[in-house]
Amino acid sequence: MGEQPEDNSLSGALEWALERMRKAGYPIKSKVTVEVDPDLKIMGYARSGKGSHDIIIAEWALDSEMLGGLILHELAHIYHTERSSPSHASGAVDDVLREVEEREGLNEKESTALLDAYSHFQNIIVDDLVFASLSGRELRQAQKFFAEWLSGKPSGDSVVDAVMLVRNAFAIASLKRRGLTEGLESIEAVNAKFLSFYGEQGQEHFDRIESFLESAKPDWNEVEFRHALSAYVEMVVGLMKERKGLQDLR
Repeated sequence: MGEQPEDNSLSGALEWALERMRKAGYPIKSKVTVEVDPDLKIMGYARSGKGSHDIIIAEWALDSEMLGGLILHELAHIYHTERSSPSHASGAVDDVLREVEEREGLNEKESTALLDAYSHFQNIIVDDLVFASLSGRELRQAQKFFAEWLSGKPSGDSVVDAVMLVRNAFAIASLKRRGLTEGLESIEAVNAKFLSFYGEQGQEHFDRIESFLESAKPDWNEVEFRHALSAYVEMVVGLMKERKGLQDLR
């Protein structure tokens, strides 16, 4: 999210994003480098080492108008990593996910979907820092970005559909959480079309997950975070299992 900085070089984009974070009250203490991976399929990610961090950018993303916002997003992850936020404490997250996977007997596809759902939970917290670093035109770009995330038609696969519903909930919650509700009706119409295919319980599942993401607290301590994460992943597992059960009855 966010507009391209005036300096189109990668180093210029990094300096622009670091300064935006600093002005918003979220300075990065450690050294940060940025590099390009020509084989990377996703736009980018952050990798942390001892006292330093690397942001890896896909080669195809370099010309995107979202490059500056992407780097801001990865810096927000780095900020939380530096401060050992519960959302970025891999041990706590792994414990909760593993417990649910073992208890529910999830297969590899379902476990991967659960991890994908967790990334939305983590990102709703991370993006508070990103939105605090944006202004005017950049916020309108962000709204467009999230609107393009929404899916309007399920695939028919219980696991894929659960991921799509959570993704829709994340996109809408992201806008509501920051008060970017102008034009939200058209976005919600796309989601309503998706839910119309989903069955009677689709709206109920969506409302619970969207409300949870919209109200997630960035200042949860580790105990509170574990409790919230457990509740969230249970909702996602229930969504996958119920949809699968309906498919089995057809």
